[in-house]
Amino acid sequence: MSKKKILFVIAGIVLVAIITRLIWLVAGISIVAIVYLLLTSDFSHLKGLKKIKLLVSTFAFVSIFIVAISARVFLIEIFAIPSGSMEETLLPGDKVLVSKLDYGPRMPYSPYEIPWINLIWFLKADAKTNTDSIYWKYNRLEGYTKIKNGDVLVFGHPLWGKRDNYFVKRCIAIPGDTLEIKQGRVFVNDELFLEPVNVKKQYVIYYKNAEQLNKLTDSIQIAGSYQKGNDHTCKIQLTHSQYKILISEECIDSIQLEVLSKDSANWVDPKNWEFRWTITDFGPLVVPKKGMKIELNERNFLLYQRTIKRLEKVKLSRREGKFLIDGKPATQYAFKHDYYFMMGDNRNNSNDSRYWGFVPEMNIVGRATTILWSNSEGKINWGRTFKIIR
Repeated sequence: MSKKKILFVIAGIVLVAIITRLIWLVAGISIVAIVYLLLTSDFSHLKGLKKIKLLVSTFAFVSIFIVAISARVFLIEIFAIPSGSMEETLLPGDKVLVSKLDYGPRMPYSPYEIPWINLIWFLKADAKTNTDSIYWKYNRLEGYTKIKNGDVLVFGHPLWGKRDNYFVKRCIAIPGDTLEIKQGRVFVNDELFLEPVNVKKQYVIYYKNAEQLNKLTDSIQIAGSYQKGNDHTCKIQLTHSQYKILISEECIDSIQLEVLSKDSANWVDPKNWEFRWTITDFGPLVVPKKGMKIELNERNFLLYQRTIKRLEKVKLSRREGKFLIDGKPATQYAFKHDYYFMMGDNRNNSNDSRYWGFVPEMNIVGRATTILWSNSEGKINWGRTFKIIR
C-alpha cells in the first residue's frame, strides 16, 4: 500500500474517532501517524540514523511491541467460553472477540494487568500475592456508546476470585431499572423483556407417544438428555424456535414453561422467607444507580447489604432495629457506583445475578461482538466462524 493510501486510511480513522468523541483514540492514532511519517521521511537528520541497522531494528521491535500492548488494552481482546451458561448464543469452545471501544477501555489497575509488561512483575518474589493489588485508581476512557439492555458483556466477577475471574452474560437491566421475573418471563420497568431467539428455558412437555417424541427431538438436534416422568411428561430445555416446532406436532398434547416451587430448596439471593425468590419468580428489584438513595429498612437491608458492604466497601450494620453506617445511625443510603443485572441465556443452568447480585460498572471489560472460531473436542466448528453475537 502506498504512503498516500496509508495516510488516507489513518485520516479516515481519525475522522471517525472525532465524530464519536473518542479524543483519546485521536491522540493515539496521531502519535502512530507521526512515527510513521518520521520513519518514511527524507529528513537529513534521520538518514544517518536509518543506516544503523541495530537502531532501526530495535525501534521497529519496540514500536510493534507498544502497538500490540495498546491494541489489547484499548481496543480488543479475545476470550474463551468455558461453560454452557450462554447456550445457544455461545457454546463451550467458542473464542469471542470483545470490543473495548463500545463502552470505553477500562484502564489497568496495576502493571499485572498490562499484557507482556506483567511478565516483569511476575518475576518478583511476592508476585503471587500481589497480582490483585491496586496501583492506580479506577478510570475508564470515553466509549462511543453506553451499555444497553440485551448486550452480551464480559466482566470480572464482583465477588468470587480475583479481577481476572471473567464471566460472560447478557445484561438484562441497567442502573435504575426495575427488574422482575414472573413465572419465567422477564420484565424490565414493567415491560416484557425482548429476549433473543437463542435463549433456552426448561419446559414441561405432555406427550402422547414416547417413541415419536424421541424421533422428533433427534430430528431437531436438541442437545443433551431430558428427564422423563411416568405420566407421559418430560422436561426439556428448548429455545423459542424449538418450542414453536414441537408445539405444532401431533405427538404432543401441550408444552408449559416450568415454574419452580417457592420452597427453600429453590430459593436464590436473598434466601429469606419474606422473599422466597426463585430463578423463575424473582423481584421486583431496583438495580442501583450512582446517586440513587434507598431507605434503610429491613427489606432494603436484606436486598442490598452485600452490595453496600463488599462492593461499595461501606460498613453497614444493624443493631436493635436500627441501621448504622460506619458506626453512625443512618436512615438512608446513596449508592456510589452504577450496577448491572446479568443473566445467562441458558436460563436454568446459569450462575448469574439471580444468585450473587449486581455487577459494578468498573468490573465490565467490554462487549462480546463476534465468535472468531469455535473449537470443541479438538474439532473446529466452521459454521460458527465469524458469527456475530446478538
